[in-house]
Amino acid sequence: MHRLVRGAEAARAGERAATREAVNALNAQMTPDVAGQMSAFLAALWQGGGSTLAAFPSSRRGLGSLDETALTYLLESEEITDDAFWNRVVRMINLSVLLRIPTTDTGNLQHLMRQAIRQWKSRVCMLVPGMAASTTSPWRWGVKEGQLLFQTPRFQVLIAQSRRQLPYAEESSLPRLDEVRSRADRFGIPLTSLRMVVTDRHIGYAGSGDDISHDARLDGISEALGQAEGVIEADARITASTILHCRFGAGIASARGARTQVPLDALMGTAMRLLADLTDDEAEKIAQLLGVQQGLLDQPWSQPTFDDL
Repeated sequence: MHRLVRGAEAARAGERAATREAVNALNAQMTPDVAGQMSAFLAALWQGGGSTLAAFPSSRRGLGSLDETALTYLLESEEITDDAFWNRVVRMINLSVLLRIPTTDTGNLQHLMRQAIRQWKSRVCMLVPGMAASTTSPWRWGVKEGQLLFQTPRFQVLIAQSRRQLPYAEESSLPRLDEVRSRADRFGIPLTSLRMVVTDRHIGYAGSGDDISHDARLDGISEALGQAEGVIEADARITASTILHCRFGAGIASARGARTQVPLDALMGTAMRLLADLTDDEAEKIAQLLGVQQGLLDQPWSQPTFDDL
């Protein structure tokens, strides 16, 4: 064990001789599978420290990426606070690998996700009221039962690669149109379509990709309905060509398009800012963790349409 600990320290420092000694000890004392997993762990430390994989002292194949076992070793090891290290590690894995590890919310996971949110992509996320049934505290990441979660004081965000991976959503009350427009305006989120309900009547209002949230005709519809309309869903533009479909009752935001994926910071940031009524403190904390929502320049104006569905 002492040799392995020394080998881990040496791997991060790029010290070839001590790392080779640890690899040789693993090959001599462990089964091939375990030796391979631990060698992958040392190779991750080696590359995370800035050394090239070609210079790593092992002839084993498959050391350029981490499987879930090697990643678990890394996340459960002594905390590493070096951002450059985790930036390199993020490139060796993906969200699918992370979701296969056991339940964890270690300090190393927090460092990993701070780098991953700007590099990894996914399709869908879900806001669930309350605290997660684990030790995860507010403003921390966790992995639990194949789901990636981010805990805030009032709700948790579950991130998945498909809607099927999320739990059943209990419908909650719908925000009014003026609330949704206020949230979008507050964070510079362009809305390209809205679907609303008044009693048993559904109303849709959409354009051709431009921001409709400040349309005078939308004001007229709201006034005609006595400002009693609830917003069922809205489409939010997060890039010039990418739309996020937000369902307010279910608290779900998903990318439009069968194969479209969205960077995690944009996916989560848009979902939390549009689907939740954030306090100023919450909005500031989210901006610190994910970055400020970047509003897009308006596209050329086009005539919006509305219909009684």
